[in-house]
Amino acid sequence: MDENLIWRPIERKSIFLTRVFEVLEIQSRAPDESEGTYYTLHAGDWVVVVPVIEGLSGDKSFIMVRQWRHGAEGMSVEFPGGVIDSGESPMEAAVRELREETGHTAGRMVQAATFSPNPAIMDNRCHVFIAEDLTASHALDLDEDEYLSAFPVPCAEVARGMGHPPYIHGLMSAALLAYIQLRGMPK
Repeated sequence: MDENLIWRPIERKSIFLTRVFEVLEIQSRAPDESEGTYYTLHAGDWVVVVPVIEGLSGDKSFIMVRQWRHGAEGMSVEFPGGVIDSGESPMEAAVRELREETGHTAGRMVQAATFSPNPAIMDNRCHVFIAEDLTASHALDLDEDEYLSAFPVPCAEVARGMGHPPYIHGLMSAALLAYIQLRGMPK
């Protein structure tokens, strides 16, 4: 490991706390022994689920969700997902989020990737799962401040649109890449 690149935290303190994240002020010592103050976001780990359905003719679609995003002040089309609840494993959270946001259960759920959403300023991880052999089994069961609609979109359409409105959420690009690594480019 490049020991000459490692910073050492000296002190951490919480300066702002919300229901979703906490802002931390961190005093750190640089490799050259100088010190600096930095700010990071602490948040719980997340899951993103890539749900795949296959039509009678073999064509594949992803079940996507459309919802308002306050940061972008606009609509975003995304894979379902959310925060891992206390005591939940990433797999349990993926099963729950798929059921709550799409009303489906998966016959097969595979973990495809785990990554840091933005390691420069965030300390959490995002776990990506692929859900296959889906069954419509439940009504949507959304959080009290969650408003979304779920609908199928051909996989190739999602792949072509990713990074352009309404597919604006960067984590969804990473989730799509994880899907492509395991299952190949959607046609």
